[in-house]
Amino acid sequence: MSGRTVTPPHAVSDAYVGLLEAFRAAVEDAGMTVKLPSRAVSASFIASGSTTAVFARSLYLRNWPDRRMPRSQRLDLVVSALETFQTLTWSLTKSTVYLNYLVETSDVAVQLVQSLHFDFTANGQDCHPFFHVQLNDEVIAEQYIRDLRSESFDVELRPPKDRQISSVAMSIPTPDMTLASVLYCLVAHHLPGVFPAFAKRVHTIQNRLPLVGFDALRNSMMKSCHFKSSHWFAHMPSLA
Repeated sequence: MSGRTVTPPHAVSDAYVGLLEAFRAAVEDAGMTVKLPSRAVSASFIASGSTTAVFARSLYLRNWPDRRMPRSQRLDLVVSALETFQTLTWSLTKSTVYLNYLVETSDVAVQLVQSLHFDFTANGQDCHPFFHVQLNDEVIAEQYIRDLRSESFDVELRPPKDRQISSVAMSIPTPDMTLASVLYCLVAHHLPGVFPAFAKRVHTIQNRLPLVGFDALRNSMMKSCHFKSSHWFAHMPSLA
């Protein structure tokens, strides 16, 4: 993603810089590597309108460990985040985090084995929980990983060989899985040896990350007329 960069409040910029630095340090402490775009983290805030801005950032995680993967196969991960802010308050009004799991097929080609993305929109989407994940068989779009190409990222992302006739992608409710939460879970699952130190380090960052603007969710939880957990869908007029 390219466009005019904007300067967020120092606390916001510093939180994202600190989060990604802590993630990079944890990865390297585990003996792994992470490729990041050459664009500075602070320069990844892009104007998307007169009162909104997007934080766009991708990461490439090569040859990651997983207890279910045969040692003979290489597991790669690509993460791409698009997080939108209302610049008057710099609250987070939308977040989409794409995650592709890939296995090696050649030096410059990998095969998709799992694709998912985490979504949140402040006012909700019809028939979607406020925070949700979708599983599908789609590779991350090239426009979202273009910045990674500046880091000698020459891997060609390929969809599965045997694609389903119809890709069903139900929206499954989740906690607030923004970029910070996704990176936190990746370290916990794949790099448990360094997770305690990483968790301690990012704990101090959490209160500087932008607040998620979910007044609609907060309001719905105060009502008593909903079926259990239906506040996931309470932004819909017919359920309000």
